[in-house]
Amino acid sequence: MSEKVSRLERLRSVREWLVWQLRRTDETIAELERKEAAGARASRTLPPPEPEWKLSMRRAGGKPAPDAVHASDCGMAGESTKVLTREQALRTLTEDGIAACPYCRPDNDLGVL
Repeated sequence: MSEKVSRLERLRSVREWLVWQLRRTDETIAELERKEAAGARASRTLPPPEPEWKLSMRRAGGKPAPDAVHASDCGMAGESTKVLTREQALRTLTEDGIAACPYCRPDNDLGVL
């Protein structure tokens, strides 16, 4: 049942396999290039800026109530906080009468003395 396969037939089979391997290699290279390009784009984009101020909240009668304005890196703010923009922080300190944290002193950074 086994027929003799000519050398030419064997070389054609090897060539087909090599073409298949080359196509797979090209696809893998293209995929890696796409991933590298996406990684390069991601590294060029900056993370969103960290908020500069936050408002700590305390529980008063079961409801959260504003406690003090803090700088974003202040460790005295606690876990329950609300992010504030510069304008909100200024309004909270001046119009709403909420105190500034005595440790991080956000009122100095905001120009409220």
